[in-house]
Amino acid sequence: MMRGLLFDHLPQKAFALALATALLVFVREDKTTQVTAAVRVRVGRPDDRVLVSPVVEKVTVTIEGKYGALRKLDLDSLAPLDVNLTGAEGEQFAFEPEMFKLPPGMAVRTVRPAAMVVRFEAKAQRKVPVTVATSGDPALGYRLTSVTVEPPEVQVEGAASVVEGLTKVETMPVELAGRSQSAQVEIPLRPAPAFVTLLGPVKYRVALTIEEKRGTRVLNDVPVAVAGVPVGGPGWEVSPPTVDVTLHGPARLLDALSVAQLTASVDARELEKNRRLLHTRPVKVGVPEGMTLVEVKPAKVTLVRGPPGDPGAPLVGGTASETP
Repeated sequence: MMRGLLFDHLPQKAFALALATALLVFVREDKTTQVTAAVRVRVGRPDDRVLVSPVVEKVTVTIEGKYGALRKLDLDSLAPLDVNLTGAEGEQFAFEPEMFKLPPGMAVRTVRPAAMVVRFEAKAQRKVPVTVATSGDPALGYRLTSVTVEPPEVQVEGAASVVEGLTKVETMPVELAGRSQSAQVEIPLRPAPAFVTLLGPVKYRVALTIEEKRGTRVLNDVPVAVAGVPVGGPGWEVSPPTVDVTLHGPARLLDALSVAQLTASVDARELEKNRRLLHTRPVKVGVPEGMTLVEVKPAKVTLVRGPPGDPGAPLVGGTASETP
């Protein structure tokens, strides 16, 4: 009996089921519903002014229409909203539903945000100095002595208040770490501040001058030798027997310098012809290559005549080769 109820009049039952399903789909497809979508905003601006308020780049809209039509709508390909702010003088621009382009039978019901703040400034232009930003330090014992950049200025354009407040535009940082030689590099500028455009070249030529660190050092108690005493000539006593020597040069060399590397002497040639016991003579100092003699204290010493001695064995110190 149950089998009869299930299978009796089967064609008629199948037709009724199909008709009911079709009616359900039809009702659903014809039902009014809503979907949300993101729409890109393209803003047109006047040439003689600068928009200094935030730009709305995308709005969220609620679209109403028949379910069947909305189901076929490609929400990712909706036409962008073109907004022309030329001539706009108010404090905001409202996004009206009627501005959006949609297929027939559909309409925008809400827009978020509903408006965009609009604030303009006059456009200005001027040249601003370019400065070089650096990062790190040169190699040990070296220093950066000068930096130049070419061209030295960049033309900037933008909102008058920002342009007039600019005192400089920096390059991207130039890395100094480990450098021990001068160099030239090409490097771009840092990004422009908001509401300003940089009109200069893409990259700027930076010249770095890197030199060894230099300094001054005083070496005390450098012995003074007597030079130029002929064979059989008199012996000489030096007073004071030592001098203090001030040198200028690369810090690396100065740090490693010792008193033994210096020579200080006085020239006693032809003093034997003069029978005076005391003579004042200038001190000559020989210094290593790459260094400069700054001062000798005292600059002169006194020679006291003694008995004849061996001229090849000076009383104090060694020989000299340079004059301060």
